[in-house]
Amino acid sequence: MKVYAFDVDECLWTSRGPITEQMLRDLRVEGHVLGINGNLSAFLPRCEKWHEFISFTMNFDFGINPAYGLGLVPKAVWMHCFQHVAFPGADEYVMVGNVFGEKNSLGVVCGSHDNTAAAQAGWRFIKEDDFANGVR
Repeated sequence: MKVYAFDVDECLWTSRGPITEQMLRDLRVEGHVLGINGNLSAFLPRCEKWHEFISFTMNFDFGINPAYGLGLVPKAVWMHCFQHVAFPGADEYVMVGNVFGEKNSLGVVCGSHDNTAAAQAGWRFIKEDDFANGVR
């Protein structure tokens, strides 16, 4: 079983991204643990039944940290704490998100440093378009 943490903006269908709800639901059916590590205000209100396939949320938009995007706590810190404290038993930890400044397949410029956060936390990184195209 793997743990997947998804960024929202320019990543998920709720916020100009290529990853669909069905893709996430399919992962959950396979037995993986899924979470949101991104803009909760752009996800939770736009996905009515999110609780059916999302097991955790790790990021909150309470302030601005220019090095890591919105949120008082950098994504890498959330990811590290989750992996080592809340859920230490997974086979693999995967962050799915953006590379800052690159355009996704929908032509939207991505605004998150998710690849950097994944590297800092020791998680494997999958770019949003690669995930949408089947990379797991």
